[in-house]
Amino acid sequence: MNNYGWKGTFKEFSEVDKDHLVNQLSLHIYNQTVEEAQINPAKESTLPQIRAWYDCIRYLQEELPYFQHLPGFLIFEYEIVRSGRKRPDVLLFLPGEVLVLEFKSYSGVDDAEYTQTSLYIRDLQQYHSAIQTFSLQVRGALVVTKENRDLKINQKYQIYQLGRGGLRVLIDKIAKRLTNAKLISDLDFLEGVFQPLPSIIESARAIMREEDLPKIKTLKSSNFDTVVNEVKSIVELAKKNRTHHLILVSGVPGAGKTFVGLTLAHEIEKAIYLSGNGPLVDVLQDSLKNKTFVQALYDYKTDFLNYGKVPEEQVIIFDEAQRAWDAKKMKKPQSEPDVIIQIAKHKPWSVVVGLIGEGQEIHLGEEGGIGLWNHAIHNENIHVHAKHHQHVFPNALTYHENKDLHLNTSLRTHKALQYFEWVEAFISGDFEHCKTLEKQLANERFMLKVVNSLAEAKLFVEKLYEGTNKTYGIVVSSGIKNPKGVKVVPFSDRNVHPKYHVQYFNYPESNYYCRNLKYAATEFQVQGLELDMAIVYWGEDLQWTNTGWKSSQLKHDAEDPHQLKLNAYRVLLTRGRDGVVICSNNHF
Repeated sequence: MNNYGWKGTFKEFSEVDKDHLVNQLSLHIYNQTVEEAQINPAKESTLPQIRAWYDCIRYLQEELPYFQHLPGFLIFEYEIVRSGRKRPDVLLFLPGEVLVLEFKSYSGVDDAEYTQTSLYIRDLQQYHSAIQTFSLQVRGALVVTKENRDLKINQKYQIYQLGRGGLRVLIDKIAKRLTNAKLISDLDFLEGVFQPLPSIIESARAIMREEDLPKIKTLKSSNFDTVVNEVKSIVELAKKNRTHHLILVSGVPGAGKTFVGLTLAHEIEKAIYLSGNGPLVDVLQDSLKNKTFVQALYDYKTDFLNYGKVPEEQVIIFDEAQRAWDAKKMKKPQSEPDVIIQIAKHKPWSVVVGLIGEGQEIHLGEEGGIGLWNHAIHNENIHVHAKHHQHVFPNALTYHENKDLHLNTSLRTHKALQYFEWVEAFISGDFEHCKTLEKQLANERFMLKVVNSLAEAKLFVEKLYEGTNKTYGIVVSSGIKNPKGVKVVPFSDRNVHPKYHVQYFNYPESNYYCRNLKYAATEFQVQGLELDMAIVYWGEDLQWTNTGWKSSQLKHDAEDPHQLKLNAYRVLLTRGRDGVVICSNNHF
């Protein structure tokens, strides 16, 4: 089955019958003819869509005579495979160029429609193999079909604004730059593969199915494979020499640390992936319908502490190692790193791989950080490998500084590499630097929006992702007990199956499901997981004042309650793959 409604050269389009073309589009999208749709619409939106197609075709046929002498072709309703059913209205191909055209019959075009077009451009430019192979330039335009408008560019979104007569002017400008460029064939384009970076859930499924990673530009420029191979080489060294090692794999948020851990757990014999992040484990186990590939740290350590069971795995992968519990939180003489190192030392050789991020500590007892691991290896003859932290590991038998153990590229946010810098500037209150970074984020087509109404935020994401299966949802600080306009996903006791936070991510029919926008998940329920767009409900527990951030609803038995609050919001701000909508009445 084709993933487009109609395609043809400029000449073929000039000769096509409007009714035949619209009928073909209706059959493709709704599986019914126009006549059937008029009698019994398949969906409430069928007839307005049919009218929109006629409007779009009339506009293009009026414009076509001014550029039909150029080599080119059109594709209507091209579905970007694996993008959540995204379909740009029309793709117009010229030598070396692709124009993404979105048509509107009304003049009140809003942010959601500009954002939608911008995401189409980003997806095609960054993740379509044929566009990358043939080095095509992707541009976009919003076309208001019933108004005369001068050609101009919306600088915020880098999208052309066109009215009647505007397309011919735009193509004339582009054509003057078409010197040695060649026209891609429709077959080459349609045979191209759309390969976005999968979400963490999709990644786990792909790893279990032993599928290759998508060859996107961002991943190609990453050192992901280098890091994985470096860990494997140290494992082989430990196995050969019968020695014990601690490896710390670091990286910016979204660089793929969890992805690295899952890959290692799958590819290395007698390896296990452990996470103290209960919601992440629950969601992955539910998604995979498998409880052995990813396991809860709590059960793993409890079996050893209470029953003396020494698990057989010799490679132990500990996610978010900097968040390990201290002895006080464990309510035992040992910390979690103490327990893991004890388990490892029961083997003739072992490798503990700690995946570490920064600023992610949100639970009590997690503030000891990397120092807990140094305490755990005291007198244990452990070789340590990491990019940095040498001064933190005086107890290491040997310390090996290794830059190949640091993931250097953010993958989660579609090339918006500056976004994490923006988050750090925002959390530190450097709003001037934020403004500079926001311009760069716009260039990377990462969506960052601030609104003061939750209703406005909901309307925006619903309109943006209408007709797709992309995920969006509300996230909120656990310090806000009763946020206005939304409930908080409740804690699940052991008798709840599936757990409420699992329903938030995996069960569209549930009231708790993220896209229903009835419930907000807290930092504890979303850490390590992703949405395509996150609505961050900014509560009164962290407000900006003349003297900086003022926090409330604090955990006063923490070592640094204010820092835990900042970390909670850092987690919330980094959940969106396409972008973030911040809903706040606070003036930052």
